[in-house]
Amino acid sequence: MTIDSSNPNEQNYKPLAFILVLFSSILMVMPIDVVIKVSESVRHPVTPVFIPALILVGLPTLGALVGAFLRFQGPGGRLFGVILGIFIASVILMALLVCWLFYSVD
Repeated sequence: MTIDSSNPNEQNYKPLAFILVLFSSILMVMPIDVVIKVSESVRHPVTPVFIPALILVGLPTLGALVGAFLRFQGPGGRLFGVILGIFIASVILMALLVCWLFYSVD
């Protein structure tokens, strides 16, 4: 038998984490779709495909790593930290996508 040592007055982060998962997944699908379509249509040696792919994979991973070290006290606190890091990375990814499209359109 295990004893629950959590304080009942602590914030429960599980609902917030699942809401951020939904928003992060929405924000991550569009950049991946746009980068794949642009990479297929543009065969230019200056914009290799591996750089956008590296950004698409590396930025959310870095966000999750940074979010894992955030300290939130309560049930689901560590999950909320990781998801918050991924959400912030997805917002940054959308900003990078906008800048990339803005400067690549002639």
